[in-house]
Amino acid sequence: MKQILFIIPVIVAAITAGVFEDTKKEAHMPRMVFVKKDAVENFWVWFKGNEKRLRNFESDPDKFFTELLTQVKKIREGLAIELEPAQKGIITMTVSANGNEDLFDLVKSIVARAPVVKGWQFVAFRQRLIPEQMKRMKLTTKDHELDPEQMKFFPVISGDSLDLIIYAKGVSPENYNQVAYGVLLLLDNLLGEYDCATKVRGYDFHNMPAGKEDSEGLLPLLKLADYVDQFHASKKQK
Repeated sequence: MKQILFIIPVIVAAITAGVFEDTKKEAHMPRMVFVKKDAVENFWVWFKGNEKRLRNFESDPDKFFTELLTQVKKIREGLAIELEPAQKGIITMTVSANGNEDLFDLVKSIVARAPVVKGWQFVAFRQRLIPEQMKRMKLTTKDHELDPEQMKFFPVISGDSLDLIIYAKGVSPENYNQVAYGVLLLLDNLLGEYDCATKVRGYDFHNMPAGKEDSEGLLPLLKLADYVDQFHASKKQK
């Protein structure tokens, strides 16, 4: 036992001496500070490093959109990216919240922090298309086709609030949710994503009436943007 008790202080002393030596070395070493970049900055750094490759997105849309979505989802789930073919050498990239108002401020921030990249312009939210463009836009959801030219709307006004009933062929309880999703995508393009979410309080979706009498009072969907603009302009004049 005496031998064990005699050895332990020597071992402890050696360990203690080692700790003090390391402490002395650390005191003279420069401190390393790691600053983690935020997700928005990371996205734009990645984009700048890949933008020349991304300019060829039309050669393999699925591949390039998958890449872009993978990167933008690192900022937040629910965001979307859209690319338009180059016009006069400039590609338009739209950052969308997919109509989710909780993400609107984030979308604005992402676009506000976009770098200047030659041959690119960056836009917050899906923008309005003119009626002539909307006429060529038909949306198919599973086995159901939505044709804006064949659709109608009915405004429901309550004080300063505007609700809309949208009419399309073949709406049923079974496909209501998929039709609703498809129609809202159309409305994003017809009204613009921001106005679609902020200038109309609510939407409902009904099957198109079969008879002409039941269709009286319904307005062509392609006239919706004008109607919404006039409604809000009249509010300001009051």
